[in-house]
Amino acid sequence: MNTATNDTITGASVLPTSIPIPSFIVTTYSYIWYCFNVLLIKVPGGHYVVDYVKKSINDDPYRTMIEISLILYGIYYYLSKPQKKKSLRSNKPDLSEQEIELLIEEWVPEPLVNDSPLDMKKQGWRLEKIPIVLDGGIRSHIKVSRNNDNEIYDNVLNLSSNNFLNICNSERVINKVKETIKNYGVGACGPAGFYGNQDVHYNLEYTLSRFFGTESAVLYGQDFCVAPSVLSAFTKRGDVIVADDQISLSIQNALQLSRSTVYYFEHNNMESLDKLLSELNAAEARENLPAIPRKFIVTEGIFHNSGDIAPLPDLVKLKLKHKFRLFVDETFSIGVLGSHGRGLPEYFGLKRADSIDVTIGSMATAFGSSGGFTLGDHVMAYHQRIGSNAYCFSASLPAYTVASASEIIDIMENDNSEVTKLHRLSEILHNTMTSDNENNDLNKYVVIKSHKDSPVLHLELTAQFRYNKFHYTKDELYDTVSNLQKKCSSHIIFDPYENEEKFLQAIVDEVLTKYNILITRNTFLVKHETLPIVPSLKISCTSEISEEELSHAVKQIKETILRLCSSL
Repeated sequence: MNTATNDTITGASVLPTSIPIPSFIVTTYSYIWYCFNVLLIKVPGGHYVVDYVKKSINDDPYRTMIEISLILYGIYYYLSKPQKKKSLRSNKPDLSEQEIELLIEEWVPEPLVNDSPLDMKKQGWRLEKIPIVLDGGIRSHIKVSRNNDNEIYDNVLNLSSNNFLNICNSERVINKVKETIKNYGVGACGPAGFYGNQDVHYNLEYTLSRFFGTESAVLYGQDFCVAPSVLSAFTKRGDVIVADDQISLSIQNALQLSRSTVYYFEHNNMESLDKLLSELNAAEARENLPAIPRKFIVTEGIFHNSGDIAPLPDLVKLKLKHKFRLFVDETFSIGVLGSHGRGLPEYFGLKRADSIDVTIGSMATAFGSSGGFTLGDHVMAYHQRIGSNAYCFSASLPAYTVASASEIIDIMENDNSEVTKLHRLSEILHNTMTSDNENNDLNKYVVIKSHKDSPVLHLELTAQFRYNKFHYTKDELYDTVSNLQKKCSSHIIFDPYENEEKFLQAIVDEVLTKYNILITRNTFLVKHETLPIVPSLKISCTSEISEEELSHAVKQIKETILRLCSSL
C-alpha cells in the first residue's frame, strides 16, 4: 500500500526536461541544417557560425529555428524583385509598348527658364522698368537708371523706400560699421549654433529684448525666412492656425510649411474672428481629441499689401477668451508705430510681453540693416535655437550689420525725433492724398487701403473701374491663378491682370519723367500668392523728406493719377 502510493507520487513529480518536437520539423530543419553546414564550411570563417548554431540548438532549438527562418526570409526578400501594391497596380493604365513610346515622343518638358519670344514680350517690360540706384545709398534724393542705362534720372525724390527713419546714414552709424568691419571682417563663418554668432550678435539679442520689453530675442540671417522657420518650429500636423486673409507671402509660406490646419478670417474683422474661434473650440470639444492641439492667431502689425494696422487690443481679448496664442509679423510696424518706434503694443499702450506671444520683425526696414528677429519669452527662444531650421542651418548675419542695428536702437532709445517726424510725414501723406477728393473724380478711380498712421500708402483701382477698363474682378484673378497652381504650372500669365499692371506702371513712369518723383507698384509674384490680391500703387515717406516737399509731391502724384485714369 505504501509502496504504490510512493510510486504514484514519484511518477507525478517527474516532468520532461524539454518540449517534444514533431518529427517533420526535425526532418525539415535537419536537411536545412545539413545544406547550411556544407555551404558555410566552404566560406572563410563559416565554422564559427556552425559552432554557434550547434550550441544554440542544444540550448534552445526553437529560437534557432526562428533565427534561421528570419535569415532565409531576409535573403529571399533581398533577392526578390519589389512588387507594387495592388492599389497602385489597379491605378496603373494598361498600355502597350507602342502606346508608351508614343507618349514619350509627345512629352515636352517644361523649360527651367521660360525665354520664349512671346514670354519676353509679355514680361520683359518688368525688367526694363526696375530702377537701379546709382552713386550712393538709399537716401531721400537719388540717381537712378532703368532699361540698361538707357534711362538715367538725377536728383529723384525717393518715395519708394522702406528705410523709414534713415538713421543708418548718420555719421555715428557709419563710423560704427567701419570700426566693426576692421575688427570682425565682412562675413559670418557659419550658422549661429556652430561658430557664426559672435559677441555682437548676443549683444544685439539682449538689446532687442530690452528695447521691446520681452524676455528674449533670436536673430536670423534672412528676414523673409523668419516666419516660415519660426511658425513651423512650433506647429505640427493637427495644430490649428487662424490667419488674416491679407497676410504677406512670407506668412503664406509659413502656413504651408507648418502642416497645420489653416483657417482664414476676414481682414481685421473681429466679429468674423470671434465667430470662427468659437466654432473651432466647439468642434474641438465635440471631437474629444486625445491631445490638445496648439492654436495660433496669425496677423501683421502694418500689413505688407495694404498698409492697414491690426487692432491689437481686440486681438488680445479674443486670444485670451478662446485660449489661442498670438503671432504677429511687425516687419513694417517696428520702428514706425509708437512714440519710440517700439511697434504695435506701444502704439496701443500695451506691454508686448503681456499681449503678443511671438513677434517677428525685420531689420531691413526702419533699422536700415539686414536680417530678421523674433521676440518672446525664454522658452520660445530656447526652442528656436534647437528646432528652427533657419537658425540652425543658415549663416549668421555679418557682424557689421548687427553692430549698426544695435547703434540705431541706442539712438532711438535716447532720441525719438526721427520717429516723431515720420509720424508727422505719414499724416501729411494721408491727408494730402485724401483732401478734396470729393470735389474731384479721384474717388471714382482709386481707393486708399492704408491706415493714416502708416508711412506706406497703397492705392488700388476701384473694383468698378477695374472691371470696366480691364474686364476682370479680384475673385476671377484668384480663381484663375488657383486653377493654374493646381496644375503645377510654373508660368502663369493672366492678360487682364497684366494690362492693369502696365497701366499702373504708366502712372509710375509719368510721375518719374514729368516730376522726377519715384513711386512704385506693389511688386509681387502672382504665381506664388495663395490668397486674393490685386495690383496697387505704393507711396512711401521717410523722415529725411521735408514736409513741404512731400506735400507738393503728393499733389503732383494725385494730378497724374486723375489725368491718366480719366483718359483711359
